[in-house]
Amino acid sequence: MPSRFLLWSAALRSAPSGLALSLALSAGALHAQTTTAPIEVRNAQGKPVASALAWKAPAAARMQFTVQGKFKNLPYQTKAQLDWLPQSQRYEASQEVQIPVLGSRRQASVGAINANGLRPEIFLDRSRKENSATFDAQAGQIRFSRGSEPAPLVPGTQDRMSVFFQLAGMLAAAPKAYPPGTRITVQAASTSRVAPWTFTVRGTENLALPAGRMAAIKLEHNSESNDAEGVQSALWIAPSLGYLPVRIRMVEDGGRDELDLKLTSHTNP
Repeated sequence: MPSRFLLWSAALRSAPSGLALSLALSAGALHAQTTTAPIEVRNAQGKPVASALAWKAPAAARMQFTVQGKFKNLPYQTKAQLDWLPQSQRYEASQEVQIPVLGSRRQASVGAINANGLRPEIFLDRSRKENSATFDAQAGQIRFSRGSEPAPLVPGTQDRMSVFFQLAGMLAAAPKAYPPGTRITVQAASTSRVAPWTFTVRGTENLALPAGRMAAIKLEHNSESNDAEGVQSALWIAPSLGYLPVRIRMVEDGGRDELDLKLTSHTNP
């Protein structure tokens, strides 16, 4: 098992009991949850697609990106690293971006893998301060370090890091099941709330990236009107790279904060 998993486990063992509990769940507790992930898929006409959710883990990778961004409308250029580390029935996903003035921002998700995909246990978001969302399966709650009221933990809920690999794994397992126009709705947790994120499959685009030209499937998300954080995102995943993300674009705070990551290289971690 990669050493990062050992470091995470050690850190959580010394954390408050709520954090430690989520990674101490037994295999029996895991399988006691419903096996039907409440991820809604609708076709281009808006009709629900009734099918079993299949999921296939993209291969482990360490990906380097160039970044064009804005912070409070001030533009900058930098670099980022995205690690995707599946290992047996566990995973870790993390992204770190170097941001001028602020230093770095790191987001990470750790959890379990089951037949329907990812089951997050803790989501961390660190810049000047570290905030978290803890997925407590035994209590059926998601707890937020920023003081928000706990939210119900609906099986299948993702966080803002795991959601991208959940979608990638769905398309990897059954690419023909998601033609252009398909809408996929997933509950996604930040460190303060849970909101539905609906991604629309836009089809295949030919991207000119620093890593070279490649075809990638675009999935686009625009915030629902009740999402106070106003997040917009787009994800491009490349079938030639096992459906790994090769471009990620995030816009927050009414467009004042923006990140556009474009792949420069990827290796096995």
